[in-house]
Amino acid sequence: MKKRILLVIILTLLALPVLQSQFKLIDEKPLLGSFQKITSHFDDSLSVKSWLSGSLQSEADKQSEADLGFRNSLIRLHNQVDYSFFRKVNAEGVVSGSNNELFEEDYIRAYQGEFFVGEKVWIDKARKLKQIQDTLAKLNKTLVVIFEPGKGTVYHDRFPGSYAEKKKSTSNIEVFQSELIKNNVNILDLNNYFVQLRDKDPYRIFPKGGTHWSYYGAARAADTTLRFLKNITKHQIPLMTIATIIKHDEPRHPDADIWQAMNLIQAEPNDDLVYPVIRFESNVEPDLDVLVVGDSFYFNWQSDSIMYKAFKNCDFWYYNKHNWSRDGAEVAMVSDLNWKEEVVKRDLIIIMITERFHHNFAWNFDEQLYQFFYPVELDPVETYANSVRIYNDHFMRMVADAKVKKISLEERITLEAKYLHYLDITKNPNNFTSKEDHITFLMMGIRNTPEWLAKVKAKAIERKIPLDEMIRLDAEWIYNEKYGNKLKPS
Repeated sequence: MKKRILLVIILTLLALPVLQSQFKLIDEKPLLGSFQKITSHFDDSLSVKSWLSGSLQSEADKQSEADLGFRNSLIRLHNQVDYSFFRKVNAEGVVSGSNNELFEEDYIRAYQGEFFVGEKVWIDKARKLKQIQDTLAKLNKTLVVIFEPGKGTVYHDRFPGSYAEKKKSTSNIEVFQSELIKNNVNILDLNNYFVQLRDKDPYRIFPKGGTHWSYYGAARAADTTLRFLKNITKHQIPLMTIATIIKHDEPRHPDADIWQAMNLIQAEPNDDLVYPVIRFESNVEPDLDVLVVGDSFYFNWQSDSIMYKAFKNCDFWYYNKHNWSRDGAEVAMVSDLNWKEEVVKRDLIIIMITERFHHNFAWNFDEQLYQFFYPVELDPVETYANSVRIYNDHFMRMVADAKVKKISLEERITLEAKYLHYLDITKNPNNFTSKEDHITFLMMGIRNTPEWLAKVKAKAIERKIPLDEMIRLDAEWIYNEKYGNKLKPS
């Protein structure tokens, strides 16, 4: 009898996943994060070719796994065991540090200088921002750059072993801030403010299980920001105070965004987080029309209606792509707006950015501003380099490839930019008709033709001049021989 009962139990357990898959007996909590959803059945690819290559079997395995009953719960159980017993995190780009501090790896990598794009970029950007700031000032408008805090900087002493042992090198913010200060550009360094605040404040300014500032930390940052803006603009900005703080049984979004992406069974810890009740001065009528270009750190301020109450009007251009209105609704794509009109009507323009995105700085908004006020012929190579830096997937490929090639990230991005420019010229030759365009094309041809390049190298050695100079001389000679004065000058 006992054997029969045991057999029934075993058969039931084996049948449960199939029954769950077909009838959804239990409503499972969905997995969070990025997953590739399989929408087509493997039968769709049934053929002799797919059978012989093994791709059919692979598709069948993927389909079986995707359709498995209790799949989500089994994944959560697997992740929980790994995390609880081995502190292993099964979420892409997430690591667990000391004191159970969770990090997105990119914040650590940015802090340690892995994303450093070279000094020249920041020297040029600081110079341009100064010119923009001065021009706006003549129009009674203000430009401010706000460096939001990053968990990599604020909790650099809690990195996991593999990162804690790694030597820090020059980071983008170190060079950029130095250049901005030299040029007297208006900046507010909330990153350093949070470093000073961390061990002095009794409450968490970053949640352990989150990547953004806590709501309390965001309120402290907002208070500092509004006082700073009121001082430099001399406009009417009602100041805020934290009237009281309250505790929640569960963290508010996004306080546990990293934890939730780990897909564990264990509920999100509240980390003793507190939530501020904010009061604004009632006798001050806001009079500033503001444009903010920034990242997701802004949304904590939006959720607590801080920008709504502090300014007469405030639009937020998320990644310089999505337009969010003052009342917190996404209303348009930035590309669909009258750009000139939107910029000119503002009293205050803020660029705010956190450390993992410093290489993406302003998502090209700063370059658009500069070109608007100072229209000049753009350097095509730098234009392509900037596009590589602001498009994060492309940028990350350059980071990985620079390591493989054992060259600096700056050099790898420059090579990529020159290659993209070369492709553009070959595909659209009618767009490149000046003397300089043709010389650039010839130089690229020399660099990309091994036999030709070898001859030019020999000339450079013979003349005892740098290779780049010799390539330029050869390209100019070919241009003059072929075109003379037939083409317009650059």
